Amino acid sequence: MPEQNVPTTTEQAPASSESATKPSLGRVIAAWAVHAFTISGLAWATLALFAMLDNNIPMMWLWFVIALIVDGVDGTLARKVGVRQVIPWFDGGVVDNLVDYLTWTFLPALFMAMYLPFGPKPLPVIMMVVIIVSSVFCYANDGEKSNDNYFVGFPAAWNCVAIVMYVLQTPAWVNIAATIFLAIMTLVPLHYTHPARVKRFRTLNIAAVALWFLATCWLVAIYPERPLSTVAVIVVCGGWVLLAGCLRSIRGAELVTEPSTTPDTEPASSDDS
Repeated sequence: MPEQNVPTTTEQAPASSESATKPSLGRVIAAWAVHAFTISGLAWATLALFAMLDNNIPMMWLWFVIALIVDGVDGTLARKVGVRQVIPWFDGGVVDNLVDYLTWTFLPALFMAMYLPFGPKPLPVIMMVVIIVSSVFCYANDGEKSNDNYFVGFPAAWNCVAIVMYVLQTPAWVNIAATIFLAIMTLVPLHYTHPARVKRFRTLNIAAVALWFLATCWLVAIYPERPLSTVAVIVVCGGWVLLAGCLRSIRGAELVTEPSTTPDTEPASSDDS
């Protein structure tokens, strides 16, 4: 008579442990709500596309701003809820990258080709191809961020480039030169400041980005007018953010003298950007 395979207490422990760590319904709902928030970026991107095709450029920028807000908040929410632990099979990072590529790269590149001066055909299309291809080396780059949260290489922020070209009404030769230069800089390991996460000059960085954002919105609202004072704000604030990144490349990483007092048990978020 064969021996019966009686489960031992040790063998039963994993099932019991799994049951004990099963997330509550409330956490599951919260995790899906965060994913839905990230996915909403696709809706804002679609609305921006239709506004662009309808020649409603101010409304297009409004939808881009909403998508930008979603992109800036969803990573924090994902870490707070712990989406990776609650729904491990659904990778919100893939959704986040898809939304980012649409709103930061592809749609701005399409806008640039359709509405900004780039010379005779087929130059606008060629410049768009340069943008969307070079940006792949940003999104597919595992070393895109440094340990101290700087972007390494131009971070494919083509929506920022597009809106500056739009409000400043730069000529074709400037647009072509800037596009080629920035596409090359995607592969050059210089540092670019993430205003909210970089600790060095954080307050000044956030203030500069906020002023840049307000000045840019104002120029969109009054387009095609270009008050010199508002243009100066955009140039100075944008220049500071770029300079802060250059200082990081020259001086190296800032030494951390104090350990973080805020535990972050959530791994790099699925919706982090």
